[in-house]
Amino acid sequence: MTQNRRTVVDPRKADRRRSLMLKIGAAVVLIAVAAGIGIWAVVSNSEDSSTGGSATPTVATDDGSIRVSAAPKGTQPKAVVSVVEDFQCPACGAFETRQGATLAELSKNPNVAVDYKPIIFLDRSGQTDYSANTANASMCVAEASGKEGDMESWLKFHNLLFTNQQQEGGPGPSSDQLRKYAEEAGVTGVSQCIEDNQFGKWLTEQSSTVLNDSAFQGTPWVRLNGKTIDAMNMSPEQLTSAVNDAAK
Repeated sequence: MTQNRRTVVDPRKADRRRSLMLKIGAAVVLIAVAAGIGIWAVVSNSEDSSTGGSATPTVATDDGSIRVSAAPKGTQPKAVVSVVEDFQCPACGAFETRQGATLAELSKNPNVAVDYKPIIFLDRSGQTDYSANTANASMCVAEASGKEGDMESWLKFHNLLFTNQQQEGGPGPSSDQLRKYAEEAGVTGVSQCIEDNQFGKWLTEQSSTVLNDSAFQGTPWVRLNGKTIDAMNMSPEQLTSAVNDAAK
């Protein structure tokens, strides 16, 4: 007859098992926490890269312009030529053809700055986003390439938009075409900014300020040290003389 024997549990082995289980449990918790942090970081970075159209460019001047100048950073040039423009505007395209090279040459003078302010003007009919899309893309390019104050790439992009200007009221260049213009100007990494219309809200606010200005009569609106000038009907020589006089 077999007798039932009581199983004897070694308390030291039990303690070791409990210790092992606690270590395993702690490791599982740590892994879960680490995974959670990793997921949060990815989501956070993703959110940072897309502002949903509410970003503010850091490279713009206080009045929302892109400044092209050889003046040392932080200094105020004696002569500032301000150009309010719409990339869809035929008159702006004509002005660029007439005076673009002159303004580029003038901007090499450390006492001169050329401030370009793209606005959303001709989209107001609601039939196209041409002005909005190109203005936003120009800010994307400026933000990506002009952090040190060098707007050479931005100016190349600006000029490409006018060189390839489409008919007023049309759809304008696609996001892919805008990206290609940026690459042609030497700037990459702006696709998401263009797709997300990251500076859309800011541009709408900036444009509203211009459109509500009693002095605004349409684009292009050109001023020299705050005073409106008829730069379209000036010869390049006359514009150069006026700006150089103001820069003395």
